[in-house]
Order: sequence, then C-alpha cells, then structure tokens
Amino acid sequence: MTEGVVEKVRGFLMNPAESFRKSRSDSVGAAYRYFVVLLIVYTILSAIVAVAVGMYAFNDMIAQLAQTGMLGAALAGAFSNLGPFVAAMIVFVVYLFFFIALFGIFIKGLALHVFVLMFGGEKGPEQTLKTAMYATTPFLLLGWIPYVSIIGAIWYLVLLIIGIRETQEIDTGKALLVVIVPLVLILVLALLGGIVIAALMQGILSMIPFAG
Repeated sequence: MTEGVVEKVRGFLMNPAESFRKSRSDSVGAAYRYFVVLLIVYTILSAIVAVAVGMYAFNDMIAQLAQTGMLGAALAGAFSNLGPFVAAMIVFVVYLFFFIALFGIFIKGLALHVFVLMFGGEKGPEQTLKTAMYATTPFLLLGWIPYVSIIGAIWYLVLLIIGIRETQEIDTGKALLVVIVPLVLILVLALLGGIVIAALMQGILSMIPFAG
C-alpha cells in the first residue's frame, strides 16, 4: 500500500494530467484511502509544528510579561502554569481539523459537483469526489510548513482544475470556472457577512450612551 501511495503522489505532482486520466477507473474507496493516509501524515506533522510554534510564542509572551513590573511578574508566574493546557488545546484544534477533513471531503466534493454540472460535466459525482481527494496531494504534503503552505494551496487549486478537466472531460476554461466560481461566491458571502456584522456593531454602539 505504501508503495502505491508513493507512486500516486509522484504521479499527481509530476504528471497530473496523465495521473487523473488513469484515476478514472479508480474506486472512490481507493481514492479515499489515499486521502486518509496523506491526511494522517499532514495532521501529525501539523501538530508537531503547531505545538512548537505555539509554545514558543506562549513562552515569549510570558517572558515579556515578566519584565513589565511586579504585577506582570506575578501574572507571568500564574500563566506559566498554563503551558500544558495551551499545548493540549493546540493538539485538540489540529485533531478537530483532521476530524472535519475526514468527513468534509465528501461535502466538498459533492458541492463542487454542483458546479461541474453547471458547466457541462456529465461523468458523475464519483469522478468529482475522487478528483477532490487526489487534488489535495500538494497541500497535504506542504500545508504543515509555515509560509510554504501557500504554495501547497495554490498547487492544490491547479491540480483541482486539471483533475476536473481530465476526469469530467471538459475544456480547461470550464474546469477553471468550476473551481473559480465557488471561490468567488464564498468571497462575496464573506464580504457581505463582514458588512452585516460591521453595521450591527455600529448600531449597537450607537445605542450605548457616550460610546462615540
């Protein structure tokens, strides 16, 4: 199984178009097992990095707090006992992402298939699900590395476009729209949500005497 995963990783990274064409005959189960293996690796590495970075930032905050006077020193001494809690919380958040991704990949794949249908893809939701799973390869391999994760995310989107094109047998322009349109819709939703929240906060503050 390990050799098969490594071979698939190499294929999707080095020759994605051919790899997606070959994946048309794969089962959804095989694609999901591949995804889960990479997700486990990503989660373990992410937990290690997140705990290391998080504890460094926490200890640095404690050190700076201790230099702000007697009260700061007292608070630093109290907060320093929270180190294990902070580490445990970081691990919990990373595991929560793992748990959500484990099931969320199906929701993401089926949601993506709505746009596949919109732009003429007729090869079935199974192909879209498999594409969504296989396309995560670069992000799951690079996403745990600070800053480099951006490259992994962009690479993921590129693979998703190539994968949709090859597995649904549509042209590149339509495959691009399948990926870009939902991203634009999410961005618009986020902007509208921000406007609503800002207007709500402004309304609440205007009702508080002397707030402005």
